[in-house]
Amino acid sequence: MHENAHSPEQWTPASAEDRDLVLKELDAILASYHFRGSKRYPALLKYVVSAALDGHAGDLKERTLGVEVFGRDPDYDTGADPVVRFSASEVRKRIAQYYHEQGNQSGLQIEMPLGSYVPEFFVRGPESAAEKNDAFAGKSATSPNDQRVSRRRYRAVIVAMALLLVAVAAAGIFSYRRLASRTVAVDTRLWDPLFKSPRPILIVFGASHPNNLGPEAAETSFFDHTTGPYHHVSIATATALANLAGVLREHGAAYEIKEDTETSLTDLHVRPVILVGATNNAWTMRLISTLRYRFTPVPLVRVLDSHNPQNSDWLVDFSKPYTAISTDYAIVARYQDATTEGPVLVVAGLGPYGTEAASAFVSAPEYMEQIVKQVPVGWENKNLEMVIKSEVIDGKAGPPVLVTSIVW
Repeated sequence: MHENAHSPEQWTPASAEDRDLVLKELDAILASYHFRGSKRYPALLKYVVSAALDGHAGDLKERTLGVEVFGRDPDYDTGADPVVRFSASEVRKRIAQYYHEQGNQSGLQIEMPLGSYVPEFFVRGPESAAEKNDAFAGKSATSPNDQRVSRRRYRAVIVAMALLLVAVAAAGIFSYRRLASRTVAVDTRLWDPLFKSPRPILIVFGASHPNNLGPEAAETSFFDHTTGPYHHVSIATATALANLAGVLREHGAAYEIKEDTETSLTDLHVRPVILVGATNNAWTMRLISTLRYRFTPVPLVRVLDSHNPQNSDWLVDFSKPYTAISTDYAIVARYQDATTEGPVLVVAGLGPYGTEAASAFVSAPEYMEQIVKQVPVGWENKNLEMVIKSEVIDGKAGPPVLVTSIVW
């Protein structure tokens, strides 16, 4: 919970008037642009808030929500179909974004805490009765128009900074590759299904882990805002983006880059997609959930082999000191996705080292030999999924090594 002019305090609605205040706040959230363009996320938030107000908070379990909100069968496999977990994560992000931008306009907050589907309610206090009434009425010292202008300026600066970083890095790698190509041509067999599409390639990356996202106070300084988790792009992620952009530029492929929180299913539909990052990228976690190799969430993150779930070799314990991490793993997959109806390239490590190593694996020609030696003939025209290992050397990703693969 972020702090405002008055510290927010958890609050339990106890009367019909309290209920009306909560429903009014809910309506305001659902009417915001964060929610109004979706059907799934408003439905989940509305259901859990209504259930909590009706005294049925104890019924808010994953399977119940899957059945009641998303129409799943009562005996559906929650492990194979993470629709509730994915949607709840997205709801939390959108609520955080809403209060980050609109927090001054209300004295009441609705949140869905991590690890639970039961909403919590907060009020800012202590306040005078007049202040509280003004807050619930949505009054603010800053006009909505001023806030929108300020947000646009912030976003423009951040986007420009991020794109400049990627562009500079990509340009450097591109220049290097042009020199290297005099002796070694880049092998495009892994990339060809993406290059053949007439539509621009969309690179979707995860900037921050969703557990680190929380609403920011309206008075947060610009420095704290730009250095906070909302706009954190690690060097490993920037390097991965640069590696990928270098390949695309070298082959004249049109592309665009978006953060996972700013990407909708419509954006992904019927076009080639590259997914960068694992647990910090909701789209990676969702789209590979049906593949043989997939990821488990923090703190004990691992590459799960659905055919051999007892295998615990490919894991990273996120609760350990970062200096103790000596090995990272990644999934590299190139396949035709049923959800997006287009080719998808996954470049995703358990941690940042794995993501960086995976990006090198798909972008540097010397690593193609590992693929050719291990996968069956004809893999170029089939779906392919691989597990990559990288030793962490002095806090940097070591060379990627292909551990196992599957073609179908």
